[in-house]
Amino acid sequence: MATNGARTWQEICSAKREKRDKAIPSAWKIPNVETPTAKTKSLLKISSSCGILTEIEIRITTEYDAVGIVEAIRQRVFTAEAVTTAFCKRAAIAQQLTNCLTEIFFEEAIENAKALDSTRLEHPDRPLGPFFGLPISLKDSFMLEGKDSTIGMTYFVDKPATRNSPLVTILKSLGAVLYCKTNVPQTMMTADSDNNVFGRTLNPNNTHLTAGGSTGGEGALIALRGSILGVGTDIAGSIRIPSSANGIYGFKPSSQIIPYAGQQSPAAPGTVGITASAGPMATSIRSCQYFIKAVMEADPSTFDSSVLRIPWLENTLQRSRPLRIGLIADDSLHTPTPPMRRALQEAVEKLTAANQTIVPLNLPTVSENMELILSLFSLDGSKFTKNLVENTGESFVPSVLNQGLVNAPAKSLEAFFRLNHQRNIAISDFHKLWLANDLDVILTLPAPHTAVPFDQWDVVTYTALWNLYDCPACVIPVGKVSSQDVKDELFRYGEEDQRTYGLYTGPEDYAGAPTSIQLVGRKQRDEELSNIAVFVDGILNP
Repeated sequence: MATNGARTWQEICSAKREKRDKAIPSAWKIPNVETPTAKTKSLLKISSSCGILTEIEIRITTEYDAVGIVEAIRQRVFTAEAVTTAFCKRAAIAQQLTNCLTEIFFEEAIENAKALDSTRLEHPDRPLGPFFGLPISLKDSFMLEGKDSTIGMTYFVDKPATRNSPLVTILKSLGAVLYCKTNVPQTMMTADSDNNVFGRTLNPNNTHLTAGGSTGGEGALIALRGSILGVGTDIAGSIRIPSSANGIYGFKPSSQIIPYAGQQSPAAPGTVGITASAGPMATSIRSCQYFIKAVMEADPSTFDSSVLRIPWLENTLQRSRPLRIGLIADDSLHTPTPPMRRALQEAVEKLTAANQTIVPLNLPTVSENMELILSLFSLDGSKFTKNLVENTGESFVPSVLNQGLVNAPAKSLEAFFRLNHQRNIAISDFHKLWLANDLDVILTLPAPHTAVPFDQWDVVTYTALWNLYDCPACVIPVGKVSSQDVKDELFRYGEEDQRTYGLYTGPEDYAGAPTSIQLVGRKQRDEELSNIAVFVDGILNP
């Protein structure tokens, strides 16, 4: 089908990629860059060894987290311009290695950083914002005036935003320097960041495994330290899945805490299903906490009318008694594979050794609640999304077809009422479970497996349930696949479990794949979970 000025969708996508690629200065191009072919190829060391970054730029991009960089700029160790230039260059390297970027505006970012430095010189007594001079990357769905938000769909190419998303406005007002946007799956509803517009993002830990989704571009970029703080969104695991796959920290807040409005979306306007949330992805958990605190203290409800006016509470973690940690070893549908089983067991051992209390739990009605979640994701039978795709004639990518939502039937109004009633019951049952066990936090996995081969990640139970309950949840990396993680046949739950469990073929194929755990808190107690996460991370990653 010829559209958009008689161009085919293939021509539209090709032109968009070419425009993006030209935004990388020739001096920042990696000489003789080749697509990796070795099955266990890691890209993690190339950024520092390829000769593009200076020693100072390597130091800036490797030795600091977001909190540390902000403090270094504040103490005049580095200028905002120097920091921004370093991360723009490293992001350019990451793009060439993993195809993680969509919109590139490095030159504009460096000019904005220069302006911040000049303003600081002119007004030395003026207070600095919490993100002053900090480069922050954004998921492609966020709107920036004058820039596309294609969300991996040809229909949205060459349709630049006319205004900023509210969160973008807040970040800029707090001194952040925005410099790039990152890749997502077509429709943003799969765990593989692959689409017809930009192609597939690779996992820099092991390029034959997925980078996850839907915020997979952020995951790869941060793993390569082309960013140390980015912003994603999450409706079923879209922050936590790529954080787990790439070995970084990710925090999904409760909904309506961090501004989410003004997103490009593949869903029909006015759709009322599971409420998505926006949140940070970073190289440290304290950076995630810093982000949430800074945004919550910026009166975000002024910028986004859907945000609840909930203040950040400076409640320090009570150490008068051990934490009561609910342990969910699996979702009762999918058995954790050897690397993830070991990661969770080692976490339990470390927490127990630190005198924390572990309370084994089983979640109720998991299968029924997953059916409920999938129904809430396809209320209109994905009609709106399919119309966007069919408008240009582009094809669905494999992960979208495998996921199956595009073939789900539409729901009647009566069915919608029933779904909402089921959701209310599920939330109430979970609330009772929490109170009955007097929990402080839940410990579980973000998935039954590490990153898996392309287009094979179809289990979202471990993440999506917390979206249904609207609980904050975060991912903490704890290690990598080890030689001791030998393949076995210890799956417990039938044929589907056997297929998923069988994706793990042993430590050689999965060399370098990160392992991680997930912590879950109570709804709208995000600062409490962030405090607990900082504490737990100190035990698991001393």
